[in-house]
Amino acid sequence: MKDTKVLVMTAIAENGRDLQIVIAARVGGELGAVSPIITLEGAAPSRAGNPYCVYGDAVAEFVGCDKFDTSINVFDCRSGDLEGWL
Repeated sequence: MKDTKVLVMTAIAENGRDLQIVIAARVGGELGAVSPIITLEGAAPSRAGNPYCVYGDAVAEFVGCDKFDTSINVFDCRSGDLEGWL
């Protein structure tokens, strides 16, 4: 069982190519941390792909563990943007 649960909230940047994400991590049942807005350059077209391929490196860097030791859930922001999540 993967103890680190990760929620990735996504929004397409104004340029239509980049993807803005905010990562929230729950470790051992407790909310561990919420990231600032992270921009994944050129990732908008692949946002519906395998979450470990699309978001895994950013998740691993943020939570400090192997991406495959996490459970990644992805949610799209379809109204508005992620500004203000800081």
